[in-house]
Amino acid sequence: MNRLRKIGLGIACLVCFASVEFQAMAENPFDYLFFPFERVEADPAKRYGVTDQQGPWMVLATSFRGAGAEKQAHDLILELRREFKLEAYMHRKSYDFSNKVEGRGIDKYGKPKQMVYNRSVQFDEIAVLVGNFESLQSDDAQELLQNIKTMHPKTLGQEPDAGTAQVYAGLRSLQRKLNLSAEKKGPMGRAFIIRNPLLPADYFTQNSVDPFVERLNSGVEYNLLKNPGKYTVQVATFRGKVVYDIEKDYDADASVSDSLVKAAENAHKLVTALRKQGIQAYEYHDRHESVVCVGSFDSLGMRQLDGKINLAPRVAAVMKAYGAQRVRIPNSTQFGLRPRSLGGIQFDIQPRPVHVPKKSIGASYLSRF
Repeated sequence: MNRLRKIGLGIACLVCFASVEFQAMAENPFDYLFFPFERVEADPAKRYGVTDQQGPWMVLATSFRGAGAEKQAHDLILELRREFKLEAYMHRKSYDFSNKVEGRGIDKYGKPKQMVYNRSVQFDEIAVLVGNFESLQSDDAQELLQNIKTMHPKTLGQEPDAGTAQVYAGLRSLQRKLNLSAEKKGPMGRAFIIRNPLLPADYFTQNSVDPFVERLNSGVEYNLLKNPGKYTVQVATFRGKVVYDIEKDYDADASVSDSLVKAAENAHKLVTALRKQGIQAYEYHDRHESVVCVGSFDSLGMRQLDGKINLAPRVAAVMKAYGAQRVRIPNSTQFGLRPRSLGGIQFDIQPRPVHVPKKSIGASYLSRF
């Protein structure tokens, strides 16, 4: 009971911890005096390739293709690091437009149409990426993007179309000659913000939780955030009455709602009982409720033409096993629903498939600093 009460109390306590962390960061006022300028490494012997350790969002400054592309990209990266103090990286991507692809519709034999590209070519393109940003909309990212668009690195030269492998350099030079307003932009004037190409697409599409809720569940043994699948089945829901927001003021001395603590307690007891039966069960706690989920699935089933999903047998079996039983009402010809229970704790009347919440990519990025 005491351990579970900490889950509820943790909602208030973590706010205090966050403020302490920020105070600790500001306790050394001499850092700025001795290191007034940000140091960015620029070693000619190193190849600064993009890794999954960079931020989820970066600025694609420009790209190169053809003979000398890698050298020009490397020279630009060194200049951006040395002269502009920017964390610049290289990323290579291969393109193949020589193979056939499946088009829309069918041919006269009833087979999918086979299409070919207008130009059958294969090539590598090397991009120069800059920065590490948690959010696409962050002020720092937008400010850097505008600065890069107006920069004139010596590496790219005054006439980018003369002896360069930079993509579309000739077109940009022609635009400057025809449009005087384009003079404000430099050779990287077409820069834009992209996702880190080394991070999986799931990082940007998943149902991620905020750092506060993530820390709230960090001490739970069978934490739903540890579920390796994309989907699970929510079989029990326990709601509290108090919602704390880390971004808003709160009374640190206020008592946590008994119903919130009871919700966490019931979820934990139910998961413990299910685990003793060998069931893959998980618990999850947020600001206003605690839930219990069963199973780990990469897919819910097959989507039909009408848009509905034909549930996979394993998913349907979990929903049936923990869903309410249909029982006859005494002295009546009608039927009702009786929730199933385990150890005196009831399951939901209708279990439902849900996305497995994942750790916030922003929190994972910030935790490295």
